[in-house]
Amino acid sequence: MIWKTLGITAGFFLCLGSFVYFYEIEGGKKREEAEEKAKQLFQFDKEDITSISLARNGTPITLEKDEDVWKLVQPIEAAADKTVADGLASELGSAKVERSLTPIPIDWKAFGLESPKIKVKVGLKDGGVHDVEFGEKDFNESSIFARIPGQERILVLPSGLFSNADKKLFDFRDKTVIGFERDEVKKVEIRSNGKVYVLEKKETEWSIQQPIEAKADRSEVNTILSDLEFARLEEFMERGTPLRNYGLKNPRARVDLYLGENQARKTLLVGKKVGEGQYYAKDQSEEDVFKIKEDLVAKLALDLQKLRDKKMVRFERNEVKRVEVKLPEKQFEFVRDMEGKWRMESPSGYKEKSILEYKLFWPLEDLEGKEIVDQANLNDPKYGFMQPSAEVKLVKEDDKITTIVLGKTQGEVVFGKSVAEPTLYKVDKKVLEDLNFKVDEIIEKSE
Repeated sequence: MIWKTLGITAGFFLCLGSFVYFYEIEGGKKREEAEEKAKQLFQFDKEDITSISLARNGTPITLEKDEDVWKLVQPIEAAADKTVADGLASELGSAKVERSLTPIPIDWKAFGLESPKIKVKVGLKDGGVHDVEFGEKDFNESSIFARIPGQERILVLPSGLFSNADKKLFDFRDKTVIGFERDEVKKVEIRSNGKVYVLEKKETEWSIQQPIEAKADRSEVNTILSDLEFARLEEFMERGTPLRNYGLKNPRARVDLYLGENQARKTLLVGKKVGEGQYYAKDQSEEDVFKIKEDLVAKLALDLQKLRDKKMVRFERNEVKRVEVKLPEKQFEFVRDMEGKWRMESPSGYKEKSILEYKLFWPLEDLEGKEIVDQANLNDPKYGFMQPSAEVKLVKEDDKITTIVLGKTQGEVVFGKSVAEPTLYKVDKKVLEDLNFKVDEIIEKSE
């Protein structure tokens, strides 16, 4: 009898626990979600929006979305600013009603809704249409009065939604100076101040093809592309004006970007200077003429010395299997073993010891020209390459050899060259000290 009573009691508490869990906890979550959803201005997500129309003083601005791309279709056809359009769509999809008022009778004029400041119409993928109209802000300007046409109530909405809608046509337009994907750029041609520069990319490395043939500094080229990619225009000009009026018939500067494997071309034209610190410009593939800042134009006047790659040699450590360093009175030979450890074969007696990799490679990775000289006579005795102060050979896994020769010193620099190039480098003479390895410093200490 006792066991039966205990079983009934246990069953009662089990049922009670289930009730508490499903009603109070799970049910509570669902009720909270339902309450939050009920507070939303509209019952759709921003991803559902395909068009947004804004009417202000009778002048409509209409945006349409095709997949992930926004465009303006009224009052002109043009590319739209994705960030601004997405911001407005996000506000519309997530806006919550702070509270609603239903005074009787409703004095629409008192809330600025007799003649709304802005009327917004939202089109959805399923063909649905939703409207909202904005009036005056409340006393603390953190909220704004609004209404949905056909409803007899005044809504109090966050003013951020109104701020995202209360923009001029210029704000909604795409202000990209020239649109491209940086990773797609294979070739760059820049004409400015009567000079022509041609840069080409092979795999990940950039080279200068004009006005000379030389290695290009990858970071400098990326800076140029970054300046172009993120440049934003200042003002659009009225359409239909002849290009010669802006100095774009014979531009003062021109940038050609060749994209992808098919070398599709994107061109930026720069015309006359206008006012203080601005120039007329145009993406050749687009209709609009616009103004750009003077600093972007100034960056197109490239400096060859700055554009040059000042590194005497570029390599990846894991591609190198052997390093030979020859000095006037001694020689070092380093080899990477099967386990990836570096060993010193010469001088002898240390082959069983591991070498500190960074000590070996830092002098070579930091080998950078303070000055670069083209068309120098490298056989001239004044450079000292016939009796070098150091010679370095890097042997790669594919057995390709890169040879660096350092000659005489001159003040704080030493002349250097790579055997594969006709270029003279002036590098910090400290490299001679760094290449004169101290055995006890380069060997990895045993614990």
